[in-house]
Amino acid sequence: MKIFDFAAHHRALKENPNYAINAKILQRAEWRHGGSGHILTDKDSDEPFVGIAVMHIVDFRLQCSPIGSFLGSKYGGMEKAKYQFIGGRTHGKDGFDEDFARTHALLNNIQNAIAVSHNKKDMLLDEQSIRFARNIFEKRVSLTNSTVRLFKAYLYNHKEHAVPDSPTASRRTVYLEDLENPHGSHTVGTGEELKMDDETANWPVDSQYSDDLATIKAFYKAVPLRVYDENNKFVKPENVNKALCNAIAEIHFTLHHLYLPKNLPPQDSFRANIEQILILQRGKTTTSIYTSDPRAGPASTTKATHHTPPPTEAPPSKRLHTEEQTVTKGKEKEHD
Repeated sequence: MKIFDFAAHHRALKENPNYAINAKILQRAEWRHGGSGHILTDKDSDEPFVGIAVMHIVDFRLQCSPIGSFLGSKYGGMEKAKYQFIGGRTHGKDGFDEDFARTHALLNNIQNAIAVSHNKKDMLLDEQSIRFARNIFEKRVSLTNSTVRLFKAYLYNHKEHAVPDSPTASRRTVYLEDLENPHGSHTVGTGEELKMDDETANWPVDSQYSDDLATIKAFYKAVPLRVYDENNKFVKPENVNKALCNAIAEIHFTLHHLYLPKNLPPQDSFRANIEQILILQRGKTTTSIYTSDPRAGPASTTKATHHTPPPTEAPPSKRLHTEEQTVTKGKEKEHD
């Protein structure tokens, strides 16, 4: 198996201005309005600033399967599901161990530059971990919030007019103008039909979640994580969780902020949004010697028996030996 050269990779990344230990990032990027919150933006390009970090992806709260953080419909719709994982220290990989603290400190400073409250949540969980996340499903471009509501109501009352391959599948196509003017023509102002993409139609969820997916896939599309293995080969969505478990990876991410004044107490929510993951080294498979049949006999860490051998008879202590000599000399004097 090819051994990854972490020392060489560390030297190269230190020259990259986007590597997340670079203090100049604070001068190159600034928070700007974007979506419902703010996005850390590169001042020169006016594009979201992409940071780079190398971390150990821990197996705790690793949720990068095709359903990610989704726990069932009673906790909310599948459209809110996220890929997420926690990054930590690399544990002995040349230079990267020390870089974790510097990355953490830089992200904390970036947070402080815009935070309104004292409650900075979701990204820096503690001094030893950074949470990365990304939405699995994105709203289809042609559907606004109001249109989605209209569309759901329309599908409920006119199931024969559903988007092809949607939960209430029909071969007829529904156009946006149908929702606003059900008795009018079937032309769309944008010229775009509402139809199912192959990625979402074949999204690999377990059968127990197929109904949950069916309720949203007419309105949201599934977006796979950009994850690449040691040979730069794309990792299929159903294999991502296993591939990332305990791996050392280079993570490309953007930073997003949302202030939530109605929370009690108010809080600032931050996200390190996953853009791309390059696996540098797979996690080691851990096996336990204690998983075999317990009736087959005791497990042993060595070829020898696990029982501690009985102690050998200890020689008399020096003090005891000295006392015996004193007693003997005393007896000799009595004979004299």
